[in-house]
This record gives sequence, structure tokens and C-alpha cells, in this order.
Amino acid sequence: MARAIELARRGRYGAHPNPMVGAVLVKNGRIIGEGWHKEFGKAHAEINAIKAAGSRGGPGTRGAVLYVTLEPCSTRGKTGPCTEAVIAAGIKRVVIGAADPNPANSGKAAGILRASGIEVRSGVLARESRGLNPAFNKFMKTGLPYVTLKIAQSLDGKIADFRGRSRWISSAPARVETHRLRAEADAVLAGINTILLDDPSLNVRRVKVGRQPAVVVLDSKLEIPAGARVFGSSRLILAATRKAPTRRVKRLNRENVTVLVLPSGRHGGVDLKALLGELGELGISHLFVEGGGKVVGSFVSQGLFDRFMFFLSPLLIGGERSKSSVSWPDALNAANKELGINIGLKEIRSIGPDLLLEVRPVRKE
Repeated sequence: MARAIELARRGRYGAHPNPMVGAVLVKNGRIIGEGWHKEFGKAHAEINAIKAAGSRGGPGTRGAVLYVTLEPCSTRGKTGPCTEAVIAAGIKRVVIGAADPNPANSGKAAGILRASGIEVRSGVLARESRGLNPAFNKFMKTGLPYVTLKIAQSLDGKIADFRGRSRWISSAPARVETHRLRAEADAVLAGINTILLDDPSLNVRRVKVGRQPAVVVLDSKLEIPAGARVFGSSRLILAATRKAPTRRVKRLNRENVTVLVLPSGRHGGVDLKALLGELGELGISHLFVEGGGKVVGSFVSQGLFDRFMFFLSPLLIGGERSKSSVSWPDALNAANKELGINIGLKEIRSIGPDLLLEVRPVRKE
């Protein structure tokens, strides 16, 4: 099962919004086939492991034991049910890591397999297997995207000086890691100020991906310029409010552009809870937020994030009017009895000369 978990991670950039899954086939005490879910819409891990066993001219899969990190699917989607393939392969025993949180599949595979005479054991390295797919798990349970926030900041908590200069706070290795993080997500989000100041593409580079993530722009009044680079993305979602001119909404809605007209939030921008609900309806299970301090601060202050990635660079920007990495209105602090918002540190690692801090929200039971 540990080997299956290792294999599953190879699907980091291609499997989503499906889960990362790994599978190992064992017969007579040796591995005869390995597989993982390589790309959304393509064969699942179990199928790839069965095919690998057959391609080696070995003893065949009949009587083998299958180790798989996630309960095999039992319904027909873009591919056929894995339970049917397992039965057809003559596998005698299936060892499962984690249960499938998808209500369409959850708990069904074991019954189907046992009815065909296959022995089933579940819950082996369950915690580690579940930990492979936090975005998929949340999306299946709530219908809402898993939200990762990212900021590159100086040691004194700044993301730009008073003139807006920010290149380059983070190192080249940190920027490559940012592309890896983008590649894990279904959509990348930024605010209109980032679009107006930097005109980023917000696509994945330096990492091979089968498809680019969608781009989401918070743009309450639809101020985005016609020549903005994000219009080159395969799927652009503009999140506006009723402040946006109706004619501009109609003009911007086209083949690869979706305009969502949403309620206004507490401070006049897009209501983020409503946005997450709409993105979930569009099938986006993992949202990567790369906005400025105010955008990131809005997600943090409303408790709408699941993971926060801080790139901390050995740089001091100083200045009285430099931009803070996380910002929200002082009125929110005035209303809070306690100082700040507590977060839990999960991991610290070096990325070139920078530190990457991964933190999670501390949620009360």
C-alpha cells in the first residue's frame, strides 16, 4: 500500500479534478503490475496496473492481490467501472486504502466484489491514502472547491513597495514551485488590480500539464482591458457584481469566457461565498488564489481557505506605504475580541534561498 501511495502522487498534475490513485498487483509474493491515474478522463489506476501485468508476459492476474489507495469505482463515467475490470481479471483479493467520498461510489465496491467471491479488506494506511486527495474529498462532501492561497512576501511581510514594484521578491526556484502549485489546481484566481498592474497570464509554465487551469478574475465592475493576457486562457471566468454594465456582461460572455454576476460582499466586492458555490457548480474542485493582499485577506478574514502557502524571501522592503501581504479593513479587527486569526503551521521547507511555509486554518470543533 505504501508503494501504491507513492505511485498515486505521480498523478499530481494530471488526475484532477479526479483523485490521485495508485494500484499495485501482487502474485506469488512479487509485484506483477503497477499503475496510477495519469490523466483526467483516461484509465484509472486499477486498469493501468492490470494492463501492466498483462504486458509483461508474466503469470497473469488470475489469483493476484490488488492493493489500491482508493475504493474502486463502481459506476460508469468517462471510463467503465473498475469493479468490473477487477472481477474480469480474476483477482482473488482487494486491499483498499481509503473509502471513496463520492456518494455515487462510496461503500459499494466491497459489496460488488464480495458478491463475486473476491475477498476485500479496507482501511490499510487509510489516513495516508485519504491525505492524497484533500481537494477531491472536500469537493465530494460539500460541492465547494478546496481553496489554496499563495503569497510571496519579504521578511517584513511586504509584497510590493509604495510604487507597486514586486519583481522579484521570490527566487527563481520559488517561482517554479508556484507553477507546480498552479498545476495542481483546476483554476487560478486573481483580483482586477493584479490584472491592471501586472497583466499576468496566470497559466502553468515550466511544468508539463495535459490541460491548463481555468483563470478566475475578481472584477466587480468588469474593468478588465480587452487586451489582457488572461483572455488567452482556454477558460476565463470573470466574477462581477450588479455594478457591472449589462451591455459589457453580454459582450464579454463568449465561447471561452464566462461572466458570473454575483451579489456584492460586505465591502462592495464580489461575495466570495457565492463565488465558491458557483465555481463548485462549474466543476472546479481546487481553486488556487494568487491575488494581492486585499484579495488574500478577504479569503482569510472570512475563513474561506483550506491551505495557505507563504513564500518567505530574505529581503526587507520597509517603507511607510508598502503593500502588506495580508490585508483587511481595520473595522474587522475592531470587532474582534482576540488579536488576529490563529493558523496552524503544517510544514516548513527550503525552496532555493526562500522558505515555504504551509499553514492551515485552525477551525473550532
